[in-house]
Amino acid sequence: MTTPDPRDQHIADLRAALDRARRYLAFAAGLEAAPAPEHSQTLMSEAAHLEQVLARTAPEPTGA
Repeated sequence: MTTPDPRDQHIADLRAALDRARRYLAFAAGLEAAPAPEHSQTLMSEAAHLEQVLARTAPEPTGA
């Protein structure tokens, strides 16, 4: 039996934090759409960047 690597949990925690930040950025962009469209576009761009980072760094699925 192998001991789980604690770094795996740290990575999962970081990924969860990035995902929460991405969702908050997208929500804030929606709030800013009418009063400040330029600001809204910047927020959505950053949310999209976080989504790309999460997709690119997703752990490889393990055969179960």
